[in-house]
Amino acid sequence: MYWKRIKEDIYLPEEIEKYNREIVKENSSEFIRYMKEEKTKYSNYLTVNESYGLGEDFLKLSEDSSNTGFIIDIDSNDLNNKARIDFHIDKENPTIVDHNLLICRENSSLELTINYDDHGEINGFHNGFTKIYVESGAKVNIYKIQSYSKNISHFDSNVIFAEENAEVNIIDIQLGSRLKGINYDVQLKGDNSICNIKSIYIGTEEDKMDFSYNIKYLGRRTNGFIEAKGALTDSAWKVFRSTIDFVKGSKRAKGGESEYVTLLSKDVRSHAIPALFCTEDDVIGEHAASAGQIDQNKLFYLMSRGLDQNIAKILVVESSFEPIIELLPDKELKKKVLDYVKSALGGN
Repeated sequence: MYWKRIKEDIYLPEEIEKYNREIVKENSSEFIRYMKEEKTKYSNYLTVNESYGLGEDFLKLSEDSSNTGFIIDIDSNDLNNKARIDFHIDKENPTIVDHNLLICRENSSLELTINYDDHGEINGFHNGFTKIYVESGAKVNIYKIQSYSKNISHFDSNVIFAEENAEVNIIDIQLGSRLKGINYDVQLKGDNSICNIKSIYIGTEEDKMDFSYNIKYLGRRTNGFIEAKGALTDSAWKVFRSTIDFVKGSKRAKGGESEYVTLLSKDVRSHAIPALFCTEDDVIGEHAASAGQIDQNKLFYLMSRGLDQNIAKILVVESSFEPIIELLPDKELKKKVLDYVKSALGGN
């Protein structure tokens, strides 16, 4: 399949073998199940009569041919739930195609960590599609950390529906994979619903990356914000697409989209395509995108304190990422991300 968005041939797997690892790593409750065990029961949630994600081919692959996936269903008023999912690629499992469903019912809460990694042993492929329903008064925090090696292609599509007074917070950290496509489609359906998406990405060598974030404001007094920070070096190529759409009736809604990328090489390619649509006059919306090399004054200051130029550059990048990294739920994850950033950019 030729993916026009990034001008790249994508080799979708013809045969998808069963994934034979446990994906549920941390679970102290019965609220999480495997998709194939419960798919029929949740068919009304899994059917959405609109197109989302990275494209029809990617979505159909997960919906029709998945080899793993989870269903999380949190009961009403059930608070302080935590779970961890691990999508690990190895020799026995070179291909992961997951189809997932998350439902947080009224006034419930969930903290979900999803980890994507491998041992760097083989060529691999990951494609995932997740539908998320957050009912009235519920709160969901999702942390995604992707650190696949360069020989893994990584694609991830997500659609989110937030009802009245619901809150969704996403931290999406894209560190590895030579070829990756990430998509979030959000509908703020209920009044006072909130969605915050914060992303970090690294591009090195000949990486190609496509990021797409879309928030539609349907309810009154809704709030939705997209923030991305990245660093590109070598010959990496990236396109960042974001759209905030204030629909008629979304009075007093607030939204914003921003991206800042640090360019560490003259050979990188960085494209930003922010868009703002509005058919409602009583809203506040803003968008911004910027790309630039590291401030020479910052470099001079750090190097005057005894640091070599490369370490000084890494520190500047880390400092720009720090506000998002600090939102991760534990020290182990924070250290993992910082160590990867340092290694990817040539640090020891």
